[in-house]
Amino acid sequence: MLLCALAAGAKSPMTRIDVLVTSMEGTPVEHAEVAVKLVKGEKPHTYWRLRTHEDGIAKTPAETQIPQGTVVVEAIAEGYEPFSQTFEVHEDRKTIEVKLTSAMTKLNVLVTTPGGKPIDHADVVVKFVKGHSLILLGKAIRTSWEMRTNQEGIAKVPEIPQGTILIQVIATGYQTFGQTFEVNELQKTIEVKLNSPQEQYSAH
Repeated sequence: MLLCALAAGAKSPMTRIDVLVTSMEGTPVEHAEVAVKLVKGEKPHTYWRLRTHEDGIAKTPAETQIPQGTVVVEAIAEGYEPFSQTFEVHEDRKTIEVKLTSAMTKLNVLVTTPGGKPIDHADVVVKFVKGHSLILLGKAIRTSWEMRTNQEGIAKVPEIPQGTILIQVIATGYQTFGQTFEVNELQKTIEVKLNSPQEQYSAH
């Protein structure tokens, strides 16, 4: 049975596949884990699993060829949404380009008075609470930031995973602020208005 299957498989034309992994902006993604599966029967069979190099390319070893036809390419990389898509391959050699969607947000927190006046030197803490995707949260990805606002009342977070985030703001002479927000964009500015402390009423 096995010999028959191998003999039948040898007749189909073979192909070598390289996979180029980039961001949506075209930047190569290094150390992405790439799997190539041949769709045969009900469950795709994994032919190889490799990591991309500095140029974003996962190169198939010369001896690793797979039958031409429908293949599934999967890619996983830190800071990006997982990727899975089918492709038709009918050439002897093919480079498949995979573009990954960022799962990170560049966040600005604008702190103002109720009247819209910027508050500088406010302490801002931003924490990632939970995400929507199976993003890999490795050591390379920061999930909390502590900073102070500048003269324009802005605190800039370079990148934080998309999903539910908690923002806390403390400034002298104002009520402490704490609230969760949903962040799904590549860039977002969240405006926080700080209220003055409530007056203390005496008991008599």
